Amino acid sequence: MNNNVKIAIPVSDFYQIINSTNVLNAQQISMLDVAVTDKYSYDKMADNIKIVSDTIKEVETARKNVTAPIDAFKKDLIKLESDTTAYLKQFVEQGKRKMLDYANELERKKQETEAKLKAEAEVSLASAMALGDVMAAFTDKLYATSVSADHTKNIRTTTKARITGEVDWIKVLSVQFAHNNINPEDLLKGLPKAMKELGVEDIAGIEIYQEKTQTIR
Repeated sequence: MNNNVKIAIPVSDFYQIINSTNVLNAQQISMLDVAVTDKYSYDKMADNIKIVSDTIKEVETARKNVTAPIDAFKKDLIKLESDTTAYLKQFVEQGKRKMLDYANELERKKQETEAKLKAEAEVSLASAMALGDVMAAFTDKLYATSVSADHTKNIRTTTKARITGEVDWIKVLSVQFAHNNINPEDLLKGLPKAMKELGVEDIAGIEIYQEKTQTIR
């Protein structure tokens, strides 16, 4: 059975676009270094920017037309992969969960047994038994309990944080900043809008300013 798939890619159309007059003209314009000093040069710059921007979109559209068959084929392959591995992944996750539940149960039983052995040792001491006999019995039982859990392996313990009550967020942020987990720029995004909607006029150390960006319509 032949599983080879042939995909028709109209790459010649793309080469035709990138070598077109529009692209060559846009490239010539992009090499110009013209100052904007009056209304004429301002309007001229706007016209040139529109020409170049339109050319960029034209090349981008041509590229998408070429890669569309590849993108569609890739999408189909990803779906086929997902359909094939969905139940396999489910089995893996369920299996890991069962193994972890088993390991946790062993740990629970071990702690329970060790607590019981400790209590028995304390009772034995209180009954004035020979200290050597008590410790020997305790050690033997504890060794047997520890060995019973040796066949579990590859258990990964991850340390995480969660909210359990009122949080000192200032301390949380200071720790995150000190460890470079958070950048100041991340907290500044959307801050002016949030301050406006919440009625917050100013925050110490924060300047709200206007930045203009030229748009071409």
